[in-house]
This record gives sequence, structure tokens and C-alpha cells, in this order.
Amino acid sequence: MHNMSKVDTKMYRPLALDVWWILGALCALLAASCSSSPSSFPRPAGTPSPETTMITTPIRSAGCGKPAPTPPGSSVNETVLSGGLTRTSLLHVPSGYQADSSEAVVLNFHGHSSNAIQQERRSGMSLLADQQGFIAVYPQGVVGPDGRTGWATGLRGRPQVNDVLFVSDLLTHLQGILCIDPLRIYATGFSNGAGMTNVLACTLAGRLAAFAPVSGSYPPYPGGCHPVRPVPLLELHGTADPIVPYNGSMRRQLPPILAWLQGWATRDGCIMGPTVFYKQANVTGLEWTHCQGNATVVQYRIQGEGHRWPSLTFKEPGGTTGTLVKALSASALIWSFFQQHPLIIS
Repeated sequence: MHNMSKVDTKMYRPLALDVWWILGALCALLAASCSSSPSSFPRPAGTPSPETTMITTPIRSAGCGKPAPTPPGSSVNETVLSGGLTRTSLLHVPSGYQADSSEAVVLNFHGHSSNAIQQERRSGMSLLADQQGFIAVYPQGVVGPDGRTGWATGLRGRPQVNDVLFVSDLLTHLQGILCIDPLRIYATGFSNGAGMTNVLACTLAGRLAAFAPVSGSYPPYPGGCHPVRPVPLLELHGTADPIVPYNGSMRRQLPPILAWLQGWATRDGCIMGPTVFYKQANVTGLEWTHCQGNATVVQYRIQGEGHRWPSLTFKEPGGTTGTLVKALSASALIWSFFQQHPLIIS
């Protein structure tokens, strides 16, 4: 995560001081009243402006009442300037979108060497968004040192950009053009995109309400993970995942998934768990409960499943024998979890 480069700073400072010295001399000559701070003068032409301030708490949406920037029911590319780079994302406005009704947003991050369009197809989230009335957004990662797209999660070879700032800037942009409920912004993602979801839980929990990484790689986050509040988290993972092993990989800096989940349970102050709350065929549901705030840590462990966005159906938890229960896809299960966990401002 880097701000303005040292070269930029050196270029900027002497020029600013020269301007200040000349203006100061003019002030003395003319005995005019002038500002007492060089920062009040216009930025010299051609000097890159510093990166925008990261917004880490909810903001009101200015987009309410404005017509949708794209026909509802369609997906279009949106661009936003962030950290000196033009960044893109695929935006899906649901078919029933109303400009005066604030909607939830689900950010959905693609995996390493994938892209936003593939993630839309992989997760089926846009179809669900049309059915449920939320806005689905698929941010696009940049190409890293390994020549492939990805997210800056701390792994070697991944991009070295400020992706957390990008998410903050993207949300601010979307809240300027759409009617978004600032207390119902969520993040999910697959593989390296699930790793990015984990990073956001560590860094932007004051603005995003809940997190649901799928088949994720969760390397230790540089500087440690320090969420500003207890975080509701749902994870799905296959026990036969060859890319991100369920039992971890010391060589690749990947923790065992249960140890990583326990780390979140500890941060959330959960005093019970993991307990099995769900068992169906090859799927086991584990949960950590009695956490601080409205937090909970939940995992669906899928026996024998590989590295994929699960295509199985889950029965809605809580149904007893003989009770009608809904069958949910992985994306619907995630959306159901999100609906139970809006952002609570203390």
C-alpha cells in the first residue's frame, strides 16, 4: 500500500517552496495580506495529486433520485480513478431498480488470472441480484508481477497496488450515481478474490457490513489484521482443494483454514465454537457463536470438493425433518447470510 512516490514528493516540494518564496517576497513589497500556508496555493500544473483519502465509515448516497447510469437488468463497465490508475469494474443494476429506493451492494472479487466477467458467470450473482433486488459489482484486478490479474493480498507475485483504496474509491463513486444503502454493503470473492475479501474485513469493516470468501487463500496480511469492530464472516471451502489446501501450506504461507477461522473467531470475541450446526450429505456447517456485536463466524466445509465456486444446493439451516426448507445455491446462501448482517453503528 503506497502513497505518493518519493520522486513525486521531491519534484513537488522545491517547486512549491519556490512559488511560496516568490509570493512571500511580493507580499513584503506590496504589504498585502497573504495566506500563511504554502498549501493554500494552487498545485503546480503537471504535478500528480496525492491519493484520495480512504473513506472507512458509512457515507450517505448522493445517487438517490438520479436515473440509473445503465438500463436495469444489464451489466456494464464502470471506471474510476484510484491511486493514479484508471480502475474498472463490471456493474450489474438489478432489473427492478428504483432510483428512490436504497439497495444493498454485493462486491464480488474474481480469482487470480481471472476477470470480472468470468466471476459474474462463475457465481451466477447477477441473476440472483435481479431476483433479490441488490446491486452486484465485480471489481477488476490489475496485472501483477507474475503477468496475471489478481489482488494485493500479500502473496508474492500479486499486484503491488492499493486495492483497499480502490474499493473505497469505487464505493464512493457508486454511491454518487446509485441509490445505495450505506449499511448494506457486502463483499464476497473466489480464491485470490476471497483473499481480497479477507483483506477488506481487516481494513474496511467500518464501511462494509459482512464478508463471505469462497475457496480463499488467506496469507498473513502485512501489518496484521485489525478490524475496527467484530466482523460477521461466512466461508465455504472444499477439503480436496489442490490450489488452497484445507490443511494449509507452510511453503506457500497459507494457514490451515480452521486456524484462520479460529483467528477471526478470536478477533470477534466468540466464546463458543466451533460447533456443528448443519450436516447434509458431504457438507458440514461449523459456527463460532456468542461473539461480540452482531458477529458470527460460519463455515461450510465440503468434503471432497476441489477449488471451485460450489455448485451444490444447500438446505436453508434451521429446517427440521418434515419442515419445508428452501434449497439454496452457494450465492443464495451467501446472500441469505448478508441479509442477516447489516452494518450496526455503535
